[in-house]
Amino acid sequence: MVEGAKVKVNNYFNNLIDFQMFKKSANILTIALAVLLAAACSPKVYQFEKLMDGISAKPEILELHRDSIRFSIQGAIPLEYLSKDTKISLYPEYVYGEGALRFEEIVPFDGAYEKVVTAAKVDRTYVVPFFPGMENGELIIKGVVEKKQALVQAPSKLLAIGLETTPRLVRYGQVFTDEPIPFIGKYMERDFFEGSGSEERVFYIRFDQGSAQKADNPIPLQMRDYILQVEPGKRIAKVFVTGLQSPEAKDDINGLAKKRADFISERLKNNRSLRNLPFETSYRYRDWFDLRQLLADYEGFDEKEREDIYGILVNQDSYANQLKALQRTPYYQKIARELFPNLRTAKVTFILEPSLGKGEKVAAGAYAKLNDRAVSWEVTEGSLIEAGQKAQKLDEKEAIFKKLTELHPSDYAYNNLGVVYLNLAQRELDTKKRNEYITSALNSLRQANRIRPNSITLHNIGRAYLLRQDIFEAYIAISEASALEKDETNSFLMYNEGLRGALDILNGDYRLATIRLNRAVESEETYFNKGIAHFMTQEYRLAVENFENAVQANRDSGLGFYGLALVAAANNDRSALFENLEKAVQRSESLRQHALLDVNFKKYREDAEFLQAFKSGE
Repeated sequence: MVEGAKVKVNNYFNNLIDFQMFKKSANILTIALAVLLAAACSPKVYQFEKLMDGISAKPEILELHRDSIRFSIQGAIPLEYLSKDTKISLYPEYVYGEGALRFEEIVPFDGAYEKVVTAAKVDRTYVVPFFPGMENGELIIKGVVEKKQALVQAPSKLLAIGLETTPRLVRYGQVFTDEPIPFIGKYMERDFFEGSGSEERVFYIRFDQGSAQKADNPIPLQMRDYILQVEPGKRIAKVFVTGLQSPEAKDDINGLAKKRADFISERLKNNRSLRNLPFETSYRYRDWFDLRQLLADYEGFDEKEREDIYGILVNQDSYANQLKALQRTPYYQKIARELFPNLRTAKVTFILEPSLGKGEKVAAGAYAKLNDRAVSWEVTEGSLIEAGQKAQKLDEKEAIFKKLTELHPSDYAYNNLGVVYLNLAQRELDTKKRNEYITSALNSLRQANRIRPNSITLHNIGRAYLLRQDIFEAYIAISEASALEKDETNSFLMYNEGLRGALDILNGDYRLATIRLNRAVESEETYFNKGIAHFMTQEYRLAVENFENAVQANRDSGLGFYGLALVAAANNDRSALFENLEKAVQRSESLRQHALLDVNFKKYREDAEFLQAFKSGE
């Protein structure tokens, strides 16, 4: 065990060892204590009722960090209880369910060895493993005073009630029984196009000045019809969404273009015809590229006028000076009226390829040939890449990418095979088989990273560690992935920072989490996680703002409503609490189960309205 005034347990395994030691010694300690107390000759229990008035726990509601509980017990024993023939012992324990986790004895004062000079100080820090059932426990401390061979037990003191488990609500791709299994990881992609090559079709979705939201269906009817029917002989292979903003004062807001891109991207991903396609999201701010493109197709200016405008837009002056110069020209009002509305947009670009082979048939055909040794087939790298990217089933992708690693080993092949194993593990119920998939994923991904260190593979390695619940190693890999990306507008960096922010919340770094999540792609998951981070720092206005955004992003989910219920409970707003809690538990069984043990709702559990919220959700 440890010496000195502080108990520090450096890692989970030490915690577990200490816990087992506590557990083995608990019965002996309890029996010995009971015998000593039974033999006590002093009945003056109340003489020591203020013995532990100066002892407290921090925090008062214990918090969960990763998979452990961290707290400290601090304070002092008053001078009046100290004398040379007195020994004071304290016994902290965490009581939960039908058992208790007992900690090492604290001896703040022993008169046989210490002089009575000042109050006897207590300062112990604990890090203990979390076990199911601890959510509704209590941290108490018992005191025993030994004086002239007599023992007296002081009244026990309650130090902390319950355990704050809200960080465990954070979403980063876990599987919940009542929700669709999320895809995890990131495939590498290689562009290939059959026939004469790729084609583009561009659509602009307009926004009001200064706005990144649209109340009604934001996808125009013309665009929805195009997605449904495309063009004869063609299919959509990839989607690019670029957020834009105009130079107008009301629209010249930093971050607005990114919000527009994220808003439209999330809506397009919900379209049945597009949900399995690769997306890339980016944005441009204070950049004349798109205005130059619009000018090229605009017939409202002759060649000389167009050259005059281009001369301003392509010179080496600053953006602000270029704008002032443009505003001084006789063309500015016409540009603002005719072209600026197309800059208050999200630009959607569909990459088209010929529909010959119909993706799934190509993949299924390749899979069949790989499994039929009697079939003679010339396997080229290009044919395997095409088949692997078009395959929809994990077993097909596994066979195709495995063959690609054998015939044409590359970071691309090993990374994508690793992602397949990640998602097979994600769907596997058998623990042994699941662990085998995770090991296979790590082996493939490490090989990919040896061939060419890259951010996508490091992200996927982090995902594999998350499946093992190894948050420490996962965070290292995810952070290294971000370090390799230099472009702040990179869509992968925004995706990776979203996961990094979620892990910051699990680590208890709530301020840092909000910084990461502000860079992430805006989605229901990002909004909810950001709301959790603000809730944990008691920034309730910002928490409400993000939880409401989560509701707007997906009203069929209970996440945003649950977050609003948490804030309402903290503000003692009973009406909002019961209204939002009812909506949350109606939509999610996992949230229903969490709410029953949530310390934030403890004081409301006996209320009829609280019980009614759960009955309504049945």
